Amino acid sequence: MRGTETFVRELAEENRAFWADRDARLDPQLPPDALLAQIRYRMRQGVYNELRSVELIAAWIPWVAEREIRDLLPRQLEDEQRHYQLLRRRLKELGEDPDAYAPLPEWQALFDWLVACRHRPTVEKLAMFQFAGETQSCEGFETLIRVARDLDPETSELYRTQILPDEYRHSAIGRQALLLLADTPERQQQARQACREMNLKVFGAYQAHRSRVDRSL
Repeated sequence: MRGTETFVRELAEENRAFWADRDARLDPQLPPDALLAQIRYRMRQGVYNELRSVELIAAWIPWVAEREIRDLLPRQLEDEQRHYQLLRRRLKELGEDPDAYAPLPEWQALFDWLVACRHRPTVEKLAMFQFAGETQSCEGFETLIRVARDLDPETSELYRTQILPDEYRHSAIGRQALLLLADTPERQQQARQACREMNLKVFGAYQAHRSRVDRSL
């Protein structure tokens, strides 16, 4: 059996390899106006995702039996709620009504599925959302920060200073969970399959989103 540290390191590399050339969130090569429209859309999407993340963590906490992990989740819940408020406030400052947009079906389906995963083993849940999902979110926010720096410096700085550091901490919760729990070949295989499942779900949601919505931006 691989040691847990070796396994977690290899699993992180597998996740990175999955997303190589698959980032479907932003097109940095677009003209500035079109790219700014994409950034605004990602912010509106973020309002919904942060709110659903609050619901998700709250639904999962009672089903995480391992105290070392369960005690870390209320802080993440608070972070997601704060991110929701920060993005709403920023959109209002930009003259948009964050409540005027209907939730996208792709993200509704993704979060409905995640909430329903609350009964799954902790090693699977946290491999999916915190380890795979939050790590991928960090990479997406780094891209947004970079491309927004010249187009909307205030939004770029908001993500850099008030959202991205929390996302790194959330992904670290996933890493801590795997180091603690992925201590048998069976659990390591559970975690690997859960990460793959999550990556495929998220990528499918982005593909559907881009083909259905971004054509109109």
